[in-house]
Amino acid sequence: MESSVIRHQNAQRQQAEQRANTVTWRERLYRWRQLRRERYALRHLSDDMLKDIGVSREAVRRESHRPFWDDRGWRR
Repeated sequence: MESSVIRHQNAQRQQAEQRANTVTWRERLYRWRQLRRERYALRHLSDDMLKDIGVSREAVRRESHRPFWDDRGWRR
């Protein structure tokens, strides 16, 4: 009896972990819109501002030309 309770608790814990690691479509769309806004803002920074944050104009050009769904930092 006790082992079945432990198995049930472990199964519930596993399901909760899987839900926590799942990215919903709403979250993904929100992140894509956020990336688009960030890349747009980065593209419009002045050269002095870019120098302050240590980013070259070439790096900004490369980043701003990446498609919105290309997000290496997002969990999958």
